[in-house]
Amino acid sequence: MEPNGSGATRTVCLAVPSERLACFFPLLQRGFAVPARPGSPVGAFLREELGLSAATIEARIQTVFLDGRAVDDIETALLGAGSTLALAPAMPGLMGAMLRRGGYYAPMRSGITHRAGAAPQAGGAGGITLKLFGTTLRELGPAILARGIGVDGDELASLLESLPEDCLRATGGAAALEGRKAVLLKVTVSREAGQG
Repeated sequence: MEPNGSGATRTVCLAVPSERLACFFPLLQRGFAVPARPGSPVGAFLREELGLSAATIEARIQTVFLDGRAVDDIETALLGAGSTLALAPAMPGLMGAMLRRGGYYAPMRSGITHRAGAAPQAGGAGGITLKLFGTTLRELGPAILARGIGVDGDELASLLESLPEDCLRATGGAAALEGRKAVLLKVTVSREAGQG
């Protein structure tokens, strides 16, 4: 654990029953901090940082937004320091067809499509905000939670207040997180069968 000052990062490690992992999905939807190299293509980030295969990306991540703009080519869309990247599966209906990466209807959304422009400053350490939606929560969420996500302490404290006591023991309670700007949260599935 890091120093206890209110601005310091605290690491919170929780082991919860598998059925409780979904309790943390709201944090994944709101957005969480992950390390990323500025100037890295989105595709490289998905493969190298998240450990996804090209086949998984192609089949399961059909909708990608970078800084609020729909991405068609994940190999030319570059991450900047502080970028926001949103990932989702193919969504239903015409809107889903329009937002799909490189889809037939993509020209209908030209006003909100990400365009390759000036490359963000490359090199060095950085971070982005990542958001997961739809089935990407269930498919990617558990592995990402186990690796660790950066979250706001107040948001985490609010979420923890709704969890059962057995999930709170390792944290020192929700009150210990309030006022902290940065918390590194790691959530894994507990090995104890029948833990409730």
